[in-house]
This record gives sequence, structure tokens and C-alpha cells, in this order.
Amino acid sequence: MLEPDDALPAGRIVPATLASQTYERLRRDIVDAHYAPGQKLGTRQLSERYDVGLAPLREALTRLSREGLVVQHDRRGFAVPNFGGAHLEELSRTRSWLNDIALRASIDYADQTWVQGLVQAYHRLARLDRYLKGKDGPHENPEWEAAHRDFHTALIAGCRSRWMIDYCNQMFEASTYYRRYSRITAEYRKGRENEHEKLFQAAVSLQADEAARLMRKHVMETAQRVQERLLAESARPGLRS
Repeated sequence: MLEPDDALPAGRIVPATLASQTYERLRRDIVDAHYAPGQKLGTRQLSERYDVGLAPLREALTRLSREGLVVQHDRRGFAVPNFGGAHLEELSRTRSWLNDIALRASIDYADQTWVQGLVQAYHRLARLDRYLKGKDGPHENPEWEAAHRDFHTALIAGCRSRWMIDYCNQMFEASTYYRRYSRITAEYRKGRENEHEKLFQAAVSLQADEAARLMRKHVMETAQRVQERLLAESARPGLRS
């Protein structure tokens, strides 16, 4: 509910570009785990942090709530979802189901455009280092993360359903939040780098059953590892307070 000083003058239109920019910045900060599960997202504090007015900020928050990265409570504003084990399990199962449908459809409808897009996305990902050296140890390369997202989108881009692609991308972002928040180690991830190559080879060879199997394995094993990390960290006193 808008507070009196938040009301918009009649006929005023929120600039789409400003709302979209705010949405992208806030979405990225949520996915990168800059906000804790259950943390309240006060509009006035966010307005100052992102240097944006309340109207485009509310539009961005409402859009994020439709995607499941923000929850909206009546009269209590917005907050980061209280992510947990049950939510992760549901998310991972649903993501596996939809990815299975979208990947199989992309292979069924495979054409030169889809194959070329997939090849380009994979080779871009394969050329990049996943980790960069930093003062506090290795940290994930933002360029790799963007290429990773593009690769997963390319796998399902030929399914001929914009709805399906959008749903899969939303769940990819939510899964990324879990990966970041659980702080899965670089050592663990390096042991799984060849999964993308195997998945690419199966998809580009139009092996639908094998590609779908590898996708399910990729999603569910990551979810299992994240669950283990979350449980381990929740048992450590004083952590994530």
C-alpha cells in the first residue's frame, strides 16, 4: 500500500529504463547473496542505496516478487524469501522437470540457428576461467558467470516457447542465489567442470535422453551439495546471524 508521500501524480508514467535498471541491479545483488534470507527490503533504504525514486524501485520489487526472488507481505513491504531446504528441494525438482521438457523440445526442433547458438555459447564458456585470484583467495569470474547463464539458456533456446525459457531462467537465478549463499568452495566446483562439456556434446549430437539425464544430474547434484553446505553452516554457532 502506498504511503501518502509515495503516491504518484495522476497520469505520471514511470520511465521503463529506470525501473529496468533498478530491477537488474537489485536482482543481481539478491542473486549474489548480498541480502540474507528473510531480510526486509525497506523501500526508503533501498532508494538511498540505489539512488532511485520510490516509484521505479517499487516497480522493480514487484517484478522480482513475480519471479520469486522477493516476497511481498500485505502492509509489511518486501523481503528476501526465507529460503531453506524444502524450498531448495522443490526448486530443484521443478527446475529439472522444466529443463527436461525444454531441452528435449530444443533437440526435437533442432535447426542450424539453435546449433550455432549453442556452439557459440559453449565455446565462450569454455574459454573463460571460472575463478580469478584475489587477496582473499579465488573468487568467481563475473564474465564466466554470465557465460554460464547464457550457456544454460542456449541449451533450451530452441524449445519454441518464450514462457518456458523465462521460467527456466528464473529458476536458474534462484539456484544461483543458493550457490552463492551456501559458499560452495572452488575446490568442489573445479571437480565438476567437465559436466558442461558432456552436456554440450550430448545436446549438439541430438542425444535427447543422454542430454536430459546429464541435465538432471547436473541440477540435482548441485542442489545436494548446496543442501549439505547449508546444513553444515546452520550448525555452526554465530554464523549467518
